Amino acid sequence: MWPFPTPYPTLTPQQLRAEYDYVIVGGGTGGCVLARRLAEDRNGTVLVIERGDARDIWLDRFPLPSTHYWSDRKHSMVLEADMLGQKTDIISGKGLGGTSRINSMQYSRGTSGEYNAWAQAGRKGWSYSELLPYFERTECLYNPATNAHYGTEGAIIRSSQKAGFTYGKDVNDPKLPTSGCFLTHHTIDSSGTRHSTFRAFLPKEFALAHSRNLHLCVNTVARKIEMEPLADGNLRATGVVVQSATPGAASVFVKARREVILCSGALRTPQVLMLSGIGPEKHLRDIGVPVVHILEGVGSNLQDHLGPHVDLQCPLEHSLYLLVRRPWYLLYQLLRYFIFGDGWFLTSLVEVCILTCARWLDADSGQKPLTEEDKDPSRPENIPDLEIIAWQSPKYDRKRGGFSMVAALLRPFSRGTLRLRSSDPLEQPIVNLNCLSDTRDRTTMRTGVRLCMRIVREMEKDGYPVGYFKAPQSLDDDALDAFIAGNSRSCLHYSSTCRMAPRDDPEPGVVDDELRVHGFTNLRIADASMFPQVPAAHLQAPVAVVAEKCADMIKATWRA
Repeated sequence: MWPFPTPYPTLTPQQLRAEYDYVIVGGGTGGCVLARRLAEDRNGTVLVIERGDARDIWLDRFPLPSTHYWSDRKHSMVLEADMLGQKTDIISGKGLGGTSRINSMQYSRGTSGEYNAWAQAGRKGWSYSELLPYFERTECLYNPATNAHYGTEGAIIRSSQKAGFTYGKDVNDPKLPTSGCFLTHHTIDSSGTRHSTFRAFLPKEFALAHSRNLHLCVNTVARKIEMEPLADGNLRATGVVVQSATPGAASVFVKARREVILCSGALRTPQVLMLSGIGPEKHLRDIGVPVVHILEGVGSNLQDHLGPHVDLQCPLEHSLYLLVRRPWYLLYQLLRYFIFGDGWFLTSLVEVCILTCARWLDADSGQKPLTEEDKDPSRPENIPDLEIIAWQSPKYDRKRGGFSMVAALLRPFSRGTLRLRSSDPLEQPIVNLNCLSDTRDRTTMRTGVRLCMRIVREMEKDGYPVGYFKAPQSLDDDALDAFIAGNSRSCLHYSSTCRMAPRDDPEPGVVDDELRVHGFTNLRIADASMFPQVPAAHLQAPVAVVAEKCADMIKATWRA
């Protein structure tokens, strides 16, 4: 009761029960969804192990200040990775809600052809029509389009239309062609608050009401999964060894009566598996981890969306740096947010996007006329391989307004790796994104940069006062390759390090169609690491759907 509100209910490792029905390792984007669905059945006990905290103050709720690039970094986990021959920072979320706490709140399902491609590859139960009920279950759309655009976005919409792209107000409309300029959806609720999966699925009211069968252990890491052999040659996960996320902390074993589910994301789930002796045999032996179960696909096939940034000038009035340059305007926008629930603090960094396939662009980077087959979004052949976005990042000359136009490669052929640095769960893994190692990706990326420059030219023709901070000197292949190598960044969409595919697939799989780790009866994965290929979308919507489907599969198993 005010002024002493009930705190969010969390536990330390030493306060945990000896056993639970379900142990979820990772309380991020997917982990919160899965925990909610399993805890709704009060006959089962659920434990969530989360590396970060359960903080939920105003900084975590404001859409703009909670975004990684504008935040206090409290909920950002920064790792170092090899990318294009140099070291770079890669970011994922930390704390209940994971990356959905710090991302740009983009909500995109991906095209129906995306999931139909999974089904055509043999993944039973994973077509778009079979996943649609799970998308609908997670969604509550109260406003299909934002109306608070900067002048920059309006200019981009007009310029993309002049380049031949149709305009659509709903990027998630499964009937629209996959090529066009779209307004994006954001995970912001009707009160103007960032709606991470933490706030959407595990609010304090739910956690308190289910405190007997749902326990949330924060600031804690999983050291390894314990397992036992079965008579049929398979393995059974018996539980998880956990410890406080403090060097030298004592460890505690927690038994799992039914299942262990990994939801730690594409950068942490393979680390937990390898620490447990599950993974590539040679690497585990080299690092000194006893080999328990050989799975060559663990930590392989790492994918991400890479994007070169064309950095541009715009009027200060269209840039978030106006908040820095004019403190009175910052105060004005704060008042608008608190009193009216609108204004710049409600915004995402991205408001519109252009999606297309490189093969649909003409010699001047304009949209070719599409055939009826091209317009069919259910065909895997029509999955977009490029996304152009304009976003506001805090890295420009503060005396001028600025924005970046990013050409994100959505269907990369290149594959990276994640490997252990040591057997210490608190030490960062070794990440090699291996971007653009496949020459096909370089060709598509050049096409994307040319499309960015076509849009900029149309903005100039239309009278928009755009200028240049950093752009390619010419559009020939060599100049574009040099520009891409020096100005590309990760879009923070890591996936596929424990992909759903057969164990003997050319790109070895780690989980089956029921999300069970190959060779185990009760160890599953429900996060972005299981994607067969990185989806041509922002990943929080697909991850939430995977967790929803995983919950139903688990319930069906134990009902039987």
